[in-house]
Amino acid sequence: MAVHQGPRLHPVAPDAGGAPSFRSHRLSKQLEPYLLLLPALGALLLFFFGPALVNVVLSFQSISLFELGRGGKWVGLANFVALLKDPLTELALSNTVFWLTAVTVSLRLGLGLTLALLLNTVAIRRWRLSGLARSLVLIPWVTPPVVAVAAWQWLLQARYGAVNQILVDAGVLGDGIPWLARASTVWWAIVAIVVWRELPFVVIALLAGLQAIPDEIYEAARIDGAGERRILLHVTLPLLRPVLAVITLLITIWTFNNFLYVWLATRGGPGVKTQVLATQMYLEAFVNYKLGYGAAVGVLMGLIMLAFSVVYFNTTFKKSVGQA
Repeated sequence: MAVHQGPRLHPVAPDAGGAPSFRSHRLSKQLEPYLLLLPALGALLLFFFGPALVNVVLSFQSISLFELGRGGKWVGLANFVALLKDPLTELALSNTVFWLTAVTVSLRLGLGLTLALLLNTVAIRRWRLSGLARSLVLIPWVTPPVVAVAAWQWLLQARYGAVNQILVDAGVLGDGIPWLARASTVWWAIVAIVVWRELPFVVIALLAGLQAIPDEIYEAARIDGAGERRILLHVTLPLLRPVLAVITLLITIWTFNNFLYVWLATRGGPGVKTQVLATQMYLEAFVNYKLGYGAAVGVLMGLIMLAFSVVYFNTTFKKSVGQA
């Protein structure tokens, strides 16, 4: 009996182009993340590195604001030499480093840590005041800087300001003080404005860091007999160190480059008492029309912050990693 056999199937030879096709597909998969990042990288180059590069190029030229379209004269390091010889630069640099940055950053970190610890207490949570307390803390942060400076100018006004009236009524002062016009008080007034407006960021960031610490660590420390002071010094602050390091770096850079508060409050006055590097850059570039000289001030500010960031990273963050 004959058995019918179906059509015999022959193995298909592999396509000679199969291997390159597979390799190209694999290569496209590897390149896909970079292709997806191209729009973001393009935006960074266009809006961040592009203006910075233009500023560096302008700093080596003698060019006014009205010659920007035609191009200026290449002068090399002449702008930087003149900048370093300018006596106003030394005053502006010292004001920027000490008053505007060191004093305000130190006060914000100290007050911010204190307020964050208070907002994180059990009593605040037990009385269900956390939401109200955070809302009150955020009021300065949501206030536009222009409005904040205008409000403080009214509060510090010599004759009708609320601060002077309170101090005179309390017998602390015999007469009102022009806080923003007197050389001995103007920087303390600016410090008060900056700290009041920028403090909420530090408080909220540190509060988030405190709430990320597990309660079990505190319970274990109390079981071992540690008091609240030892818990703060040996548990809370070490665990909060990474958050403090990042916050300190951010607010230092933001404050060092800040132009708004000093310019709105005093325009660098009285005289040049409150001149900082940011206001010097603005005055030289857009008031005196020396765009190349103003760009040199901006490059100097960038180099100072770059050096600070490198030193800060090499000391603070490496120390944190080594301890971890």
